[in-house]
Amino acid sequence: MRLDYLEYFVAAARAGSISGAALQLGRNRSTVSMAIAALEDELGAALFVRRGNSLALSPVGEHILDDCARIVALSNSIIERCARGEETAGQELRIGRDDVLSENFWRHVIRAIRKARPNVRLSMRYAESDVLPELVREGQLDIAYFIASGRAGPAPGLYSRVVARIGMRMMVARTHPLHSMSYVADDDLAILPQITYLDSTQRERFHLEAMGSERIALSSFELGKDAICDGLGWGYVPESLLSAEDDAQLGQINHGLGAAWYPYFVCSREPLTIGGRAGSALQSCAHDIILAQMRSEGLIAD
Repeated sequence: MRLDYLEYFVAAARAGSISGAALQLGRNRSTVSMAIAALEDELGAALFVRRGNSLALSPVGEHILDDCARIVALSNSIIERCARGEETAGQELRIGRDDVLSENFWRHVIRAIRKARPNVRLSMRYAESDVLPELVREGQLDIAYFIASGRAGPAPGLYSRVVARIGMRMMVARTHPLHSMSYVADDDLAILPQITYLDSTQRERFHLEAMGSERIALSSFELGKDAICDGLGWGYVPESLLSAEDDAQLGQINHGLGAAWYPYFVCSREPLTIGGRAGSALQSCAHDIILAQMRSEGLIAD
């Protein structure tokens, strides 16, 4: 049973005609027609019901179509892997990240990495920013991206650098009187609970110390943003998470500390430079893709 005959059969079934399959495959119509006829002769069964220039699968054709498609896909995969040789054989990339950048951002990154390195085993793990460096140090992650609330680097013994500055804006629901005030003093903030970020050690971060006694501590920036949208309090929201819909519901508070900038780090156990051993080259490739996505979203300058 010839593999190209199976490929022609699958293409004709998807296209619904011999001419459509020929166009898709870049073959002439007679070649595709003869191949399908030869496959039917070999199998001893009609695979299509002919209706003028169109085709409909016969009961036998319907029964074997998925298996034929699997055989064709597996064959193409084997050919592609052999063509790549040992370039990506057995490679794995484990990326860690916090939730400062949106899910849509990471969706684009995952898609781009898979396109660039389709045979690499890819995993992405979410964790709090204070946990991620330790996961890299322990070898559970190869590379991690996270925001730091202090000026110090993420951890000794790791290669790390700042790749962006993330703006944090003091926000409140647009329906609340705080939003319309031309100047908001510390005492004004006390009328609403402060929404704070709670890290893995139960420590509150990205907030104003001693600002009111009532707080709502949440372990996710998205949850914090939603709580502010719901009018439950005020707090700092990463600019990178603000969508057009959020801008319609949230407004920045006119306070002296209404905006702050924090470093966004990448860390790894090896330098992120092309030309090292295969593992570091793979991490550098992923890092370049992530930086490109940051540029496209205006998080870093060109």
